Amino acid sequence: MDFSILLKITPFFISFVLGLLIIPNLRLTASKKKNFLPDSADNLNNGVMIGGIAFFPIILIALCTSISLPYLFQIAELRVRVEPASMRIMQLIVGCSILFITGLKDDLHGTGGLVKVGTLLLAAMMFPATGLWIDNLHGLFGIEELSPYIGIPLSVLLVCYITEAFSLLDGIDGLSSGVGTIIVFTFLLFSIWYDSTLISFVAAATLGVAIPMCFRSFFSSNWGNTLMGNSGAYVLGYIVSYHTIGLSHSERMPEGMLMICLGALFVPMLDIIRVISSRVRDNRTLDRPDRNQFNHKLLRTGMPRRMIGVTIAGLIGIFVVMNTYGVLSHWNPTIMLLLDVALWITIHLVLNYFIHEHQRKGFYREWEKAYGEDSWYANLPHETLKRKAQTYGDMNLPPDKVLEDNIAFIPDGMNGFERHVKRGMDLVISFICLIVFSPLMLLSYILIKIDDGGPAIFKQERVGRFGHPFYIYKFRSMRLDAETLGPALSHANGDNDPRLTKVGKFLRAHHLDELPQLWNVFIGDIAFVGYRPERSYYISQIMKEDPRYAFLYQIRPGVTSYATLYNGYTDTMEKMLRRLELDLYYLKHRSLWFDVKILGLTFLSIIFGKKF
Repeated sequence: MDFSILLKITPFFISFVLGLLIIPNLRLTASKKKNFLPDSADNLNNGVMIGGIAFFPIILIALCTSISLPYLFQIAELRVRVEPASMRIMQLIVGCSILFITGLKDDLHGTGGLVKVGTLLLAAMMFPATGLWIDNLHGLFGIEELSPYIGIPLSVLLVCYITEAFSLLDGIDGLSSGVGTIIVFTFLLFSIWYDSTLISFVAAATLGVAIPMCFRSFFSSNWGNTLMGNSGAYVLGYIVSYHTIGLSHSERMPEGMLMICLGALFVPMLDIIRVISSRVRDNRTLDRPDRNQFNHKLLRTGMPRRMIGVTIAGLIGIFVVMNTYGVLSHWNPTIMLLLDVALWITIHLVLNYFIHEHQRKGFYREWEKAYGEDSWYANLPHETLKRKAQTYGDMNLPPDKVLEDNIAFIPDGMNGFERHVKRGMDLVISFICLIVFSPLMLLSYILIKIDDGGPAIFKQERVGRFGHPFYIYKFRSMRLDAETLGPALSHANGDNDPRLTKVGKFLRAHHLDELPQLWNVFIGDIAFVGYRPERSYYISQIMKEDPRYAFLYQIRPGVTSYATLYNGYTDTMEKMLRRLELDLYYLKHRSLWFDVKILGLTFLSIIFGKKF
């Protein structure tokens, strides 16, 4: 091996040995900040291994030692390359120092959001200060060279985004260190192959300390107390930013190197957007690890924890190989980006399928834990079962529409592909309908306000998929005091219900009060076809008579349903039980064609004025 190449990877061996010696012995107790352990704050009393505290000191030792080696061994070639880059080395060290101090304070005592943003911006501005910024997109979105007025702010934002992304990736499963290890290893290979000395020094030093932390996180027996901490995640993210901009800026690298770097970062960068959007939508803390993160999605498929790192490495490798092949084959960068997005969506669709299958297999086990192991009717008195059988016998349901009472579990009739197609169709159709019917919805809103001056939109909590509550929206058709005496079935008196307003009676008769549910369909609370969602008040009464209602939690409720067509609205317990039987039949036999038929029949019923 060439001696110069050996020197380039010397930082790896130095930081690797120091990481093995130091990281396992780091145990700290935070005095105030207790929200970075999602499971239990009690672990803080016993000490938490925050391995990221050792990241920057170890990298600094390995990097400075390695930079001095060309002078020690009189290697003129490496000295010529290191000396002009001294300003960028200082920039990297200063930026890492700022973020390390901020991250350390955050790990031990907590840091305000403004302080974090300020230090991130300060560290990010170190890049353009030394002439390191993105000055060319090489055809991405049709853009070639960038002026400093665009390139410098873009570089600062990219550094802040990547650095904060690694902070948000940090969790009890070591996702931050695991992803960082894979990405930095990719950068190290390119820097050595294209003979970029300084970047290879930094990459080797970072990789050496990241591997022991990654191993500790994924394979240690007490992995639950192993954290990267912001002191390490900030430094790791900042160094990854340095490699991303440095490699794309280097004249030694192939044109379009930025796309290869973005390919390596595609998994964590897009995952952050997905996770943050879900946290904002659910009003959860933005910086707290949750089950929406990519590593937790893999866990929810039933994948062994020790396989997660390998899987993530493989996925990142696929993006890197695809983008590298595209760059070397001179593909259009925009086409490459679209292919990356398509691959990312496909990966999540596949994961969602396996998550659903895993949850469905565990559904019956969870029921047994809650309600007993003998049967679905283990806790129901014999007379209740007898009455239920008599009730169904009096309903005159077609024999093929009644399910046997001894069924242990009723699975979803749709396969994973059909479920994704159904959700995609709901999303597209609801979006179009919201636009098409917006004038009618506006007119209905105005008429309700004119009628009695009260709020036009009525929202009510219902129970949906997996038993999670949500708010269903309708145009208000009743007086404001309609339920002063407690929950009441809205169709108990039909269109002659004295609680209906004048406008509400018209809206109810033509089913226009249901239009706001298009928004529920669009955001995924319900589907166009499912089972009608009910309030928990009535669900508890139904469950006493027939606990199979819980089977319906496998799927989304719907605006319309198979039971609505043949059972109408329910105003008695008998109708509720009949509706449940039809809903369970739909659950077992549903398909895309079945949904189309239900939608068609519902539309015809509305056109011909059928009351349901």
